[in-house]
Amino acid sequence: MSNPYEAPKAQVGDTLRDDPGIEEVASGQKLVIYAILVYLAIILVRGAVGPIAGVLAIVSLVLSLMGILRISSGLGYGTGTKVVLVILMFVPLVGLTTLLVLNAKATNRLREAGYKVGLLGASR
Repeated sequence: MSNPYEAPKAQVGDTLRDDPGIEEVASGQKLVIYAILVYLAIILVRGAVGPIAGVLAIVSLVLSLMGILRISSGLGYGTGTKVVLVILMFVPLVGLTTLLVLNAKATNRLREAGYKVGLLGASR
């Protein structure tokens, strides 16, 4: 006989899978998201202030390169793929597209591992 006033039983334990490199993917994804936001800020600021846009472009490039290397290492990409991704970052519109595609792959991997992925990255 069951008690109708009893609280429902649910598995509340840690549901995250142990996936090698998943923390590296999560940190790389945050860097890539920040790089995309800085890249979009460059588009807005470029018309108003020229020198600040140049500094923001360097910041965006550094963030994106660090994020790409972390995500590609966490996803298990080989050295050749990493080199191609880094080279693609130096082509203006192709670099942004590369960041968006890599961000989507990281999001899928993080969700499979049990992370919640929001606008500014993954959280447990």
